Amino acid sequence: MFGDHFYHATLRKSVAVFGTIFNNIGIVRKKSDGSVINQVKVPLAYGPKQKFLARLDADTMNDASFAIKLPRMSFEITGLEQDLTSKLNKRAQISENHASDSTRKKTVKQQTTYSIGMQLNVMAKNQDDGLQIIEQILPYFQPEYTVTIKPIDGWTTYKEDVPITLISVAINDEYEGDFASRRVLTYTLDFSMKMRFFGPTQNQSVIKEIDIDFFDKDNTGQFLEGINLAVNPKTANESDNHTITTTYDYLNVPDSFVLSLSDISDTFIIGETITGTSSASTAEITAISGSTITVDTTTGYFFEDETITGSAADVTATISSYT
Repeated sequence: MFGDHFYHATLRKSVAVFGTIFNNIGIVRKKSDGSVINQVKVPLAYGPKQKFLARLDADTMNDASFAIKLPRMSFEITGLEQDLTSKLNKRAQISENHASDSTRKKTVKQQTTYSIGMQLNVMAKNQDDGLQIIEQILPYFQPEYTVTIKPIDGWTTYKEDVPITLISVAINDEYEGDFASRRVLTYTLDFSMKMRFFGPTQNQSVIKEIDIDFFDKDNTGQFLEGINLAVNPKTANESDNHTITTTYDYLNVPDSFVLSLSDISDTFIIGETITGTSSASTAEITAISGSTITVDTTTGYFFEDETITGSAADVTATISSYT
């Protein structure tokens, strides 16, 4: 029903991105005189806070040397909901140049945006540790923090901004028995991530040459003229330096023309070849009379008001008219 199997690991990427943001948080413990006792990097792991609280209970009852150390942080996905406010055009597609084949490009058409609920839990055994951690997080969310990722596997240049919004902050004092027993202060921060899910990648051919032929509509077997457009060089991608060359296929081109010229930069020479800059037609000069030249061996029609260039000394002129 859905075609070939594909897997862009969008949810896995969301977990990795979210974890990276909070991966370098630490706390500093000081004496009353302000001197530093130690600096601790706060561990971060994926999982619900209940799992760590349960391990705290188990470790307390068994060997304390294996107990989980506080503070620590955990995070998890709490929800997945389609974002109807950013509905995308079904015809919209994104593309990237193919790494090894300039005649093709990689495209993705199917894409949809979801809001992924993420929850971060900060667990500490005293208020000072917990507040240090929270104060390293809150300034960056106003209420949104944006990271840039490469969301599609195998694509190297396409990037996407992922906004992460802080929804709420809650404080809870987890304890059992009296306050001399195990106590855990838990700060719960709820976030919403806007992540786009992509369909399968397809290879699409790139049109680099167009051949347009004109025929008599009453006699479709009678060819009138042809126009050919091509990318030069053909190995160029869209972002590379390239030009579009235009050539014409003519029917019954006269053997010779008489061209009336203006804006002549210098003297043409009989026998040299001229080339039209717009039509790309060429011809050989057989006679010169003032501002008029006669040419033959023409490869196509010239255009009025186009510039011609001589092959001998790059003499230029503008065609006023021709017969």
